[in-house]
Order: sequence, then C-alpha cells, then structure tokens
Amino acid sequence: MRYLPILLLSSVCLFAADKPAAAPAPAAPKYQEGSCCDKATKRGDKCNHPCCVKAAKVAKVCDHCNEPVKK
Repeated sequence: MRYLPILLLSSVCLFAADKPAAAPAPAAPKYQEGSCCDKATKRGDKCNHPCCVKAAKVAKVCDHCNEPVKK
C-alpha cells in the first residue's frame, strides 16, 4: 500500500512519454513573385503548365518558371 502512489506515478509518466511527437507541417513551395505558379496559387488553383505539373509530381518547384535567385 505504501508503494502504490509511486507505482501509479511512474506508470503515468511512462505512458505519457510513449506518445509520438507531432509531425512538422510541410513547408509551402517557394514560388517566384509574378510567376505562373504564383499567380495560380493566388487564384486558388494549381498551375497547369506541363513543366510545373511534372515538377509538382516529385514535390518540387519548376525551375524554368521559377528561376532560382542568382547570387
């Protein structure tokens, strides 16, 4: 009877520690301002250019329409 509170407390702590951490939210794609993808996103659509559709299938952004920033 004397060890019951300790046993209960330790079992509650072990059960709480067993829960998985929340997964981070996926980052939004980085479209260049004024690109076809940016305009489509602002309209609430997806860009339907063939190069953009192909890039979206592999979870990337089209480099042709959204040129990377040159250093």
